[in-house]
Amino acid sequence: MVVLATTMMLFGGQTLVEGLLTVRDPKALVQLANQTQVRSPLEEESQRKLEPIRDAIVDRHRLALRVDAWASIGLGAFVLYAAAAALARDRNGRRLAMVTAALGVVFFISSVLLWARMFRETLDVARPLLDEIAANAAQTAGRGAAQLGTTVVVARPPLLAAVGIGWCVLILIYFGGRRGRELYGISRA
Repeated sequence: MVVLATTMMLFGGQTLVEGLLTVRDPKALVQLANQTQVRSPLEEESQRKLEPIRDAIVDRHRLALRVDAWASIGLGAFVLYAAAAALARDRNGRRLAMVTAALGVVFFISSVLLWARMFRETLDVARPLLDEIAANAAQTAGRGAAQLGTTVVVARPPLLAAVGIGWCVLILIYFGGRRGRELYGISRA
């Protein structure tokens, strides 16, 4: 229970901070991800060409991104509250943890749907430029590294959502199962 509550606190804090960054500037997380990658001059030039396209897509989805950010802030705060209740063995801690997990599943699914929609628009508009970026990466780092880098960037949001949904299912299984009932002194009905 302590490990699950601790992971709840880490997840809640991360979700809260990401939401705050996104509310302030919907492009912030994309810019942070782009700044952490090392690129050659050719890749840097291609990324500069891609930036206006990405900015236009973010502008088109600004309201959805803000709603997602506020949902992230709300979920993060609620997860922190539920984790504190679970650690304090509050009588509502079990119920709050299970509600947190259910809300987390809904949040991750809706976030991935928004990401997929924006990614599809990016592909539709910028396919030639993305091909150029992949070609430049292949020239500088080798074909395998270019494909790996592209796969990591494309697969990151769905992978994080899958891990998050798995974590939520684990919370539901633990707190909804025999051990969670025993922890809170609830007999099997």
